[in-house]
Amino acid sequence: MDAPNADDTPETPPGEADRPAVAHAPLPPFHQGQLDVFCAVYAVVNALRSVHPVGIGQARRLFNEVLLDLARDADGLRAVLYNATDHDALVRAVLDRAGRDVADLRVVRPFAGSPALRVTGRVGPDASGGHCPPARKTHGPDAAAQPTPRVVWETLAGWLAGGPARAAALRFHRYLPFRGDPVVSHWTAAGRLLGDTLFLHDSSREPNAIHSMERGGFVTAPEHLCDDRLLLVEPRCLYLMEVER
Repeated sequence: MDAPNADDTPETPPGEADRPAVAHAPLPPFHQGQLDVFCAVYAVVNALRSVHPVGIGQARRLFNEVLLDLARDADGLRAVLYNATDHDALVRAVLDRAGRDVADLRVVRPFAGSPALRVTGRVGPDASGGHCPPARKTHGPDAAAQPTPRVVWETLAGWLAGGPARAAALRFHRYLPFRGDPVVSHWTAAGRLLGDTLFLHDSSREPNAIHSMERGGFVTAPEHLCDDRLLLVEPRCLYLMEVER
C-alpha cells in the first residue's frame, strides 16, 4: 500500500520453493512482505500471476531487477521510498521488465489521457446518512473529462471477459466520512468478476483491507464521494494486460 502503515508486514520464511502452476485456477496472490513493501509492484506481479505461472523466485528476481533499474535515478528512487509519488512510473517499470523477463505482454491503458486526481483535501459535502448525489460530468485540472464509474467498470469487465490470459492492475483511494484525505491509497490486481462483484487478487493482509469492489460502489472523481461511495478509483491508473501465448 501507499499508506505509511503498510511497512510492517512480515517477510516470507526463507527457502520457500517455487510452486508449480495450477492449470484450472490462479495461484494465490503474494502478500506484501514476501517480496518487499511496494503495493504497485505486487499489483502487477499478482495480476500477471493470476493468469500466468509466476513462482516466488521468479517474482523476487523481477522485483530486484526493477529496483536496480529504479536505483539508477536517485530522485525517482527517493520518491518511491518516501511515498512522494503515485507509483504510476513504478507500475510501468514493472510491466516493462515483466514483458522482457517473464512473458510477452500486451498492455492497454484505456484512460491514459485522463487527468490526475486531487485526492487529498477534497472539497464537497459529505452525505451524513444520505444517498450519493447524481453523478455529473467531471473535469480534472487540465479540463479533460473524467470517465464515469460506469465507463470504467464496463471497460474493465469487458477486458476481463475477453479471455483467460487477461488481467488488470488499478489504483484506488479509500476514504472515511468527513475526512478530507484518503485513509489509504493502494494499487491492487483485479481478480475474478462474478456478476456485479469484482474480487481482487490483492497483496494486503491488513484486517481492513479491501478484497472486492461492487459495480456502482465507487466513484471516479473526489467530488462524488459520499457515505454510500467512499472508494475512489483513479481511471488513468487502470492498466489492462494480456499474456500473448
